[in-house]
Amino acid sequence: MSVLPDELWTRIMELGIQTKTLDQKNLCCLSIACRRLHRLAADDSLWSRLLLSDFPSSARDFNLKNDDNSTSSIRDNNCTSSSAASVNFKSLYRIRYEKDREQKRLAHRRTVLRIESEIAERLRKIQEIELQTSVEKEKINKAVAELLNMHKARAV
Repeated sequence: MSVLPDELWTRIMELGIQTKTLDQKNLCCLSIACRRLHRLAADDSLWSRLLLSDFPSSARDFNLKNDDNSTSSIRDNNCTSSSAASVNFKSLYRIRYEKDREQKRLAHRRTVLRIESEIAERLRKIQEIELQTSVEKEKINKAVAELLNMHKARAV
């Protein structure tokens, strides 16, 4: 590892992100491997690429372009250089990831609640049908008893 220069490691990570073989989990795992990879994995250009790759709508929010120099494209597109320099893409990615995860959790919860509601409605209908069935059984039993009484009365 110490043989390869930092630029080559950075390019390897960029290619991994570009080909979608290196995601945020892998990048974080790389960053805890050693100090050098920690420093390289904290590079804003990597996190801006991940942000664009995983959350394309973020490109509209920050006027990002999917090129090799995405931080400079921020500076060129309606942002001052001081505000562009203050953008921390790793923090931005974390915020966006947590927001996306929460949206997925809430969507799942809504689906579960909808299904639970449908189950409750069907159970209510089953109980209704069971009640109607018992009422109909009572009517049939009364009709049978009445027919038997009529049959006995005719026989006498």
